[in-house]
Amino acid sequence: MKNDSLKNNELITGISILAVLQKMGTIELSKCMLIEPLLSYKKVLQLLTKKNSSIKSIEDLIIKESILFSDFNERYVQKFLLTINAIVLFKKLGLLEVKDNLLVYKDEGFYFNNIDLGEYAIKRVKAANNLANILKKGEASDLYLSLRIEL
Repeated sequence: MKNDSLKNNELITGISILAVLQKMGTIELSKCMLIEPLLSYKKVLQLLTKKNSSIKSIEDLIIKESILFSDFNERYVQKFLLTINAIVLFKKLGLLEVKDNLLVYKDEGFYFNNIDLGEYAIKRVKAANNLANILKKGEASDLYLSLRIEL
């Protein structure tokens, strides 16, 4: 996996989390931890940016789209600290709250359609609705099991 520091940073990860959170209102922290590892797959990002995407669950990604998540556990571990740092940063910016085991969206006027965010961030914002739908469908434990995450 290539490490591109311009694409893998707290701002991009935070924008991704915030975009999904905007669609959901609240999200369990355990599900939030899956956002960055999932969007770091180019094919997943491409599929989820399509408005007419037929991806409805993690199983659809694995079975229908034949996406190999053989290294997902490694990605999860690699993106863990990045995700935590993004959550802390965006909490300090007042864009989200952490309550118990939940992240809560605070509508503070973040402009998701601002072209100054950059092409990569805008792609992730476009993927947020489909990713939110996937994350809503299953329990966190089922998602972790399907993705073979070792805790």
